[in-house]
Amino acid sequence: MRKIVAGIVVAIVAGLFGVTFVLGSVQRADAHGMCLSDTNALPADVAGYKGDQLVNAAAIIRAGIDLGVDQHGQVLAIMTAMGESGLRNITYGDWETSGVTNPNGTRTTSIGLFQQQDSWGSVQERMDPARSAGLFYSRLLAVPGWQNMAPTLAIHAVQINADPQHYARYEKSATAIVTALTTSCPGGSGAWIVPARGHVTDTFGSCDVDRPGQDERTCHKGTDLADGTCGGPVWAAGAGKVTYAGPQPFRGNVVWIDHGGGIVTGYFHMEAGLLVKAGDVVSPGTPIGKVSNTGYSLGCHLHFQVEKNGTPINPEPFMAAAGAPLPHQ
Repeated sequence: MRKIVAGIVVAIVAGLFGVTFVLGSVQRADAHGMCLSDTNALPADVAGYKGDQLVNAAAIIRAGIDLGVDQHGQVLAIMTAMGESGLRNITYGDWETSGVTNPNGTRTTSIGLFQQQDSWGSVQERMDPARSAGLFYSRLLAVPGWQNMAPTLAIHAVQINADPQHYARYEKSATAIVTALTTSCPGGSGAWIVPARGHVTDTFGSCDVDRPGQDERTCHKGTDLADGTCGGPVWAAGAGKVTYAGPQPFRGNVVWIDHGGGIVTGYFHMEAGLLVKAGDVVSPGTPIGKVSNTGYSLGCHLHFQVEKNGTPINPEPFMAAAGAPLPHQ
């Protein structure tokens, strides 16, 4: 731990992450086409790190993947958490263990995996593995030339440790963890990807919920995905052009994407402040919004709709044929 308080946090990415880390639900690829492995079956031990330490490492890696950070950046983040907390999400820091103070004599307020002080964000943000990792990545990405710096010095530029070489000893173990917890992406991370975290919670054609405007011929016109949290990222399922981004009756905040060949996808119930606008060209995995509960909705989820030549079709067989099957619990 033992670091001096850093400057003002650049916290623009904190909202990208949900409060809870849910295992085994990411299909997003990082900048070099690597995906998080199946975290429902974590290794028992990697370089001496086990259990919750590896769960925390997976959260850090996934946060990097969500931001498009490559494996080098993910290794730096894991090195940092190793050097600061031993990959444990602890509620205390240097003041409690060693009486360390800031340069102005005030007590340090470091907590969490990255031992971030009050200036980094709220207690909730700093104690959430994904959000605290996002805070770290935001500062790392702001360091000019970080990719070409010695790893420990790139981290030091973010953490401002009393010893710039403090993190060097963790590089080998961090690399082993990132290697063990990532894998080459399956077909679902290529031409088409699953557009949100979580699993199917309601299927195409179901009539269990009394939805406005539905009848026996239509009922549910899409497939719902949810992981039990709000604010998670929503990605474009495939390449195309945004034809609409904004509110629609009952659907809340919506994005429609034209993929050509008569195929259009819709993404409903997202937060205000959509990340794309009409006319934008997107690729598979382009962030377009965040999961929410807008419109006629009974909880935070993504309604994912696929239309062919203007007619809604079942997204599940379509996505399975495209190599990106929608996951079931």
